[in-house]
Amino acid sequence: MKKTLIVLTVLSLILLSGATGCPSSTTTTTQAAAAGLNVQFSTGAPPVSVNVNQEFPIYIDVTNAGGDYVQAGDAKFYLTGIGPNLENINPVLSNQRTLNKESTTPDKLIFAEKAKFTFALQSLLVMPLALTDCYTYGTTTQANVCIASSNESAVCSVSGEKITSDSNSIAPVQIGSLTEDVSGNTLRISFTIMNKLNGQIYLPTTDCDKLLQSKDFNEAGKLSKVNIELRTPEQGMICHLEKTDFPYESTDALSGITDVGKVVCEKTLTGQDDHVSPLYVILRYKYVSSTTQNLNILP
Repeated sequence: MKKTLIVLTVLSLILLSGATGCPSSTTTTTQAAAAGLNVQFSTGAPPVSVNVNQEFPIYIDVTNAGGDYVQAGDAKFYLTGIGPNLENINPVLSNQRTLNKESTTPDKLIFAEKAKFTFALQSLLVMPLALTDCYTYGTTTQANVCIASSNESAVCSVSGEKITSDSNSIAPVQIGSLTEDVSGNTLRISFTIMNKLNGQIYLPTTDCDKLLQSKDFNEAGKLSKVNIELRTPEQGMICHLEKTDFPYESTDALSGITDVGKVVCEKTLTGQDDHVSPLYVILRYKYVSSTTQNLNILP
């Protein structure tokens, strides 16, 4: 009887603790949003199916869901896979006005008002329409770093992750991690540039037409590189980067070019008081992504 009472008492305590909101030991970290231009074919334009010699529209909806403005002419859109038999098409478009950041209203661009497939068919032809966008974009990241000569500083902590959920602006490329360590009188700051979406990253100087239409070798060589600038009130900090001019020689500076991936910066400590300091990382790049939609052409 006593054992039964004990079991019932324990169960009651468990239920009561759950009802009063007993704190969980599991914590969830909200990740920074990743977005840039959302580009897709407009609903019904093109339609799912058309007949030979039937006129139809091809529109796209472009929404800037990220945290950077896209100036007029800084985004290009390419329609490929159309072959020689799809007429009345303008296969290359650009934004004619600035695309405002974090927009919820799409801009509509027109590849064709009266596209038409004219070649005679005997059976169904499935034509994949490929839509590729290429645009200039930027990311701004702020991290608060600990400038201290020891991992045991009483003012701030050198150890631990310095990127938080609100460190990055909304963008397709972000700083995924930033950490520090001290060795002797050198403070080392390491961070990782990450591609958060499914597109490709190129230097902002990349010519979209040459890259995507001419398949230019020099433009293709700018893949997986970004322009980078670091802003800090700290004197004597340097980062291991590349110069902005070809052949991209190595340089120790606060601005230049770097590959997508890990970047290492260093500061020689000179006996100053331990303190927390803001560090801004500003990235500029071209972002290229693609989508496809099938067009069924009936005889």
